[in-house]
Amino acid sequence: MKKLIVLVITLPVGILSIFAMTFEELYEQNLEKSSAYTQAELNLRGAQLEMNKIDKFFVPYLGISVDTMKTGIIPAGTTTVSGLVFGGEGDLEGYEISLDVNFLEVWGAQVGVSFPFTLNTEEWTIEFPEASEIAISLSRDLTIIDRAERLKTESSYYDVLSKYYTAQTNELITTIEDIFTRHYNEEMIQTYQDEIEILNQQYNLSTDEDEKENLKKQILTAQKNLETLKASNAPLEYFEYTDELYNQTKDIVERIIKENQNYPTNIEERLDLKSLQLQEEASEIESNFWFIPYLPFNTISVSMNPFKGTEDGEDWFDKISISVGFQLTILDKGERKLASDSMKTNVAALTYDESIIEIENAIRNLETTRKTLNYDVKIKQIDLENAMENYNRNKELSDQGYITKEELKFSEISLRRAQLASEKVENDILTNELRIMQQYYVDIWGDIN
Repeated sequence: MKKLIVLVITLPVGILSIFAMTFEELYEQNLEKSSAYTQAELNLRGAQLEMNKIDKFFVPYLGISVDTMKTGIIPAGTTTVSGLVFGGEGDLEGYEISLDVNFLEVWGAQVGVSFPFTLNTEEWTIEFPEASEIAISLSRDLTIIDRAERLKTESSYYDVLSKYYTAQTNELITTIEDIFTRHYNEEMIQTYQDEIEILNQQYNLSTDEDEKENLKKQILTAQKNLETLKASNAPLEYFEYTDELYNQTKDIVERIIKENQNYPTNIEERLDLKSLQLQEEASEIESNFWFIPYLPFNTISVSMNPFKGTEDGEDWFDKISISVGFQLTILDKGERKLASDSMKTNVAALTYDESIIEIENAIRNLETTRKTLNYDVKIKQIDLENAMENYNRNKELSDQGYITKEELKFSEISLRRAQLASEKVENDILTNELRIMQQYYVDIWGDIN
């Protein structure tokens, strides 16, 4: 019967330990709930698409445009109306459909081909185009400086990648800190609950009014500390805490730090600074083209019908048509001057210098914290040794009957608190090391960098 009771009690505990949340599961759960990480991930995907465009020579895009062919709208007969038309006067002849394929992007120019054909709605047949109607097109925005645009695209990519890394590692370190703090709070709460229980027993057994008053004050102080701890612990109760989760987390952190002992400490290799360096290069190039906002020509398009026949006396350039976009602004409210001044001003260079100072200050503060925590470790170690000596001494006195079990229990509680205080400082050192590694963009959890 006794074995059966033990089995019934231990079986649920075993099942819970099997299905208890792991650190990685909690971390992934926190990532899913993080708006900063979700936005950073979406921005990274967009930046990767833009990088693919500039890195690849072949960039296929396929589009379909449809025009409606109708009769009776104008005296001449058949006409083509842009877009789809439903109803209205005239008989529907069919749809003129054009497949437009942009398949190359070279030095900022897009190269494509247009393949128009007609869908006859009366007989539901397709009329393929004459060879002369097939056209190869090239279009170029004259206001775009290709080299500068490439640098800005790369700059944007590294900036987004930097924010993605920061959001990911922030969530990682915050999850670790939550688990460490939860462990400390849970254990400290238990010590205060034990203390209050003993004090209440002493209060109830005491007959001396002065002693009872002193015990009452101790009870109120312990209750105050207990409520403070519970309030601090409440935001951390979003996950199921277990000792296994705490031990697993501590092992992971120690392994991360051990595996990254000799990481590079050159802040100029940071992703955000690399982004600013590229932006600075782009700004230097753009400053040489400060006059672009004042140009009246903004686009150029070249269309060629390679299969178009030429009659006698006609040359190959009769197959080519060239159009240039012209827009001359006579008066404005300063928009062009502002655009020109923006191209002349290298804001990225100023931002880079400011960022260097900000990063150096952040690292300096973290290194100062590292030093102070190392002092705290030594202080807490002394407190722990004193608490251990006091407990051992009281243990001997208790065994000899010189002090009560309650007094021994108080020294045991003091020892436990000293152990927790020492352990908390050690955990703070671990998380501070992760924060320092984050400043140098160390790949601490499989991040993209």
